[in-house]
Amino acid sequence: MNEASRLLDGDLTADELTTLLARLKHDPALRDEVSAQQLVRDSLAGLRSLDDGYTLRILAHLRQARAPSA
Repeated sequence: MNEASRLLDGDLTADELTTLLARLKHDPALRDEVSAQQLVRDSLAGLRSLDDGYTLRILAHLRQARAPSA
């Protein structure tokens, strides 16, 4: 399980949480991963995003990142 999942699940120790929060301040990729995972979790729970355009852009970015390079 990755750090973003553990954060969202509440499975980090106090020290791990402190370290991860410090990393989140300076790591935009990690912030994006946490945000994307939260959006996926919200979607699976049937919660709607306030800005569907933002969500669609994130999903397009994720699809592009996972697509095999030509």
